[in-house]
Amino acid sequence: MRAFLCVSLAPGAPERLRRPVQAALDCLTDADTTVENPQRSASEWIAVAGGEPGDTPPADDRPFTVRLARAVRTRESSLDTADLGALLTAGGSALAGLLPPFAAAHRATSGGPVLVAGDWLGFRQLYRWTAPGVAAVSTSARALAVLAGAGFDAAGLGAQALIGWQIGDATIFPGVTALPPASIATLHEGTLTVRQYAAPPARAATPPALDDAVAEMADILRAFETAYVDQHPDTVLQLTGGHDSRILLAAVPPALRPGLRAMTLGTPGSADVRIAADLSRRLGLRHQVHRMDEQRWPEPEAAHHLALDAARALECLASPLALAPLLLAESHLEQGHRLSGLGGEVARGFYYAGQPAHATTSPQLVERLARWRLFSNEAVAPDALDPSVLAAARASTLGRLTELFPGGDWMRATDDFYLLHRMHRWAGVHGTVAAVRRHFINPMFDRRFIELALAVSPADKRDSQLLGRLMSRLDPALAAIPLDTGLVPARLGARSLRSRLATRTVEARKIAGKVGQRLTRGRRPQLGATEYATLVLTHWRAEPKVCAPLYTVPSLRAEWLDGLLTGAHDADATTIAFLINLLAATPEPGPLRGGPAPQAEP
Repeated sequence: MRAFLCVSLAPGAPERLRRPVQAALDCLTDADTTVENPQRSASEWIAVAGGEPGDTPPADDRPFTVRLARAVRTRESSLDTADLGALLTAGGSALAGLLPPFAAAHRATSGGPVLVAGDWLGFRQLYRWTAPGVAAVSTSARALAVLAGAGFDAAGLGAQALIGWQIGDATIFPGVTALPPASIATLHEGTLTVRQYAAPPARAATPPALDDAVAEMADILRAFETAYVDQHPDTVLQLTGGHDSRILLAAVPPALRPGLRAMTLGTPGSADVRIAADLSRRLGLRHQVHRMDEQRWPEPEAAHHLALDAARALECLASPLALAPLLLAESHLEQGHRLSGLGGEVARGFYYAGQPAHATTSPQLVERLARWRLFSNEAVAPDALDPSVLAAARASTLGRLTELFPGGDWMRATDDFYLLHRMHRWAGVHGTVAAVRRHFINPMFDRRFIELALAVSPADKRDSQLLGRLMSRLDPALAAIPLDTGLVPARLGARSLRSRLATRTVEARKIAGKVGQRLTRGRRPQLGATEYATLVLTHWRAEPKVCAPLYTVPSLRAEWLDGLLTGAHDADATTIAFLINLLAATPEPGPLRGGPAPQAEP
């Protein structure tokens, strides 16, 4: 299923919530899926949209099982939907062996509780909300916000304005929170209980030897990809000029490479396209380039509506302008089995750059990292916000970040934050959109692979030494070919004086870019975001009435909005993305105020 909502009711539940609420059901639909025949009983109502083969959807209060992501896979093989119920009711520990993103909902007996489980990383996003006499879990934070009947959460909105995504379990909606990683939520008669079926990935007391970790990580990737490509020869590898997708390619056995399909998004002459094309020629891959410079951009009004659709797909919790151009590109691409490398950042520790190597976590280091990295890429233009709101947002977000970073070794604390929060709440929001549209497969999310990446000493990960050595073990020839940065994986793995000088040069270039970004208050929009923001803003200026809901958001300065819509000043893509999320999160008048959705009596 693409979308799921279960509302569990106690006898004293509010009358307005005892029947399906149309405005909440609308949040489960998109251009391809609709909610059909929500199931209602005295103690609950359930709505689903977009079924998968093998689902047994809810009917009355009978047993059911639905998957909430297309791919459900262990390291060795895929599972059928029918297999999932036993995993959930048996205690859930076996769920840790399923590759993120994954989620499922299940009822074992007629009239029994409903179980909703997510993957061990929390990558597939699920949300919860409770009030006296009512409890709900959904794939849509917006649907739960409709039920809650509230506006925006000040702390969540502040974090989004500064970072562009959420931290902890927060959303921009009051009382609506994300389910934590490795959790099973149980809904029954108006109550919600959540338990963890697996602890966060553990580290051994003593870091493993680098070569031992590399050997096991290589074996994991080889075993996974051998099985997957053999079972799904139509698989497409998302190939770039970077490290992670190169490692996935290196893990494919040589016998399975000729004819393997590869795909790259980019422009001619870009490093991604140039390097991916070269690798494809060397190995006999069938390479497809989707040229972003030939992207047929929509008209401004259509761009506005597509951006709102992207914001809703992301539940207004990440940048719709990062997603909208990709959705346009993906509309021309096959939505089948796709290998994607995303988890390598924990193995290479890119966030170590500029950080003290032997420090202990402190509020000062957290603030430094926040201002240097977290607040620099997707922050809203300060002039758009009321100064007091901006000050409060900085204070609350820094306070929450300080709580989230574990004590002890600072480098390991950053590992944990980037895995358990940035990967969970930023990459996961975007990854969820992919997970319900295609078989989104990333072998680097194997739990043991991540455990090894976390266990290795930060000194062995710095400057991509771990990943360089991993690629060399998988395929020395591929490791000898430069990456898009100009760095050579084989040299990174060996860590010579030459490689250290090369990585320091690249690091210095990145630091200089960050300094310039901070001095100019520049932002780093994603591919296609700037062009798309221009289209959206063009429509707003032609039809300013579409932005009327923005004037009801207290944190925004009305004078600044006036200037934006009249053309007195512009706004960068990250600020336009924030405004699109606010528009998409503003509920339309509907049955919640005017009456319940039509529903036959049970």
